[in-house]
Amino acid sequence: MSKYMYEHTKMPPYLPMPRFLLNCPISNTAKMLYIRLLGKAQLSQKNHWVDGQGRVYFIYPIHQMAADMNKSATTVKDAMKELVKEQLLEKIPEGRGRPNRLYILFPDEEQRQKSAVGNPTGVGRKTVGNYGGNQSPSKYISNIKNSHLRDYDYEEEESF
Repeated sequence: MSKYMYEHTKMPPYLPMPRFLLNCPISNTAKMLYIRLLGKAQLSQKNHWVDGQGRVYFIYPIHQMAADMNKSATTVKDAMKELVKEQLLEKIPEGRGRPNRLYILFPDEEQRQKSAVGNPTGVGRKTVGNYGGNQSPSKYISNIKNSHLRDYDYEEEESF
């Protein structure tokens, strides 16, 4: 059962979400992945996991990311590609069969302003369609085209 928050209520564990992600032109899955990766990076920072240049890195196998996020490995890989494309993540291969070394990146001020101003409505963003369950997109479109054939009559005070 849910409880109200009171003046002295202890906060449950949470992950911080940087404000720049709100306007970042990436999928929600990529945003959630970034938030999780940021948490891993903070843990690595605390444990002094730094490379020769003083940059904080972490190792997080894809199969573990997928399990932690309740997503498929393919979905996680796609989200990682989005983060790499937006320069929010860098992957350094560690060799055959070993997970990549990951570096979380922060956009500079110019990139933040560009994402906030450049695409505020999300036009051109890749999104997942809502086709109503397991219905294929073509069947969904077909149903929309045929919806004009339906004639709904109702009278005042009558329920839809």
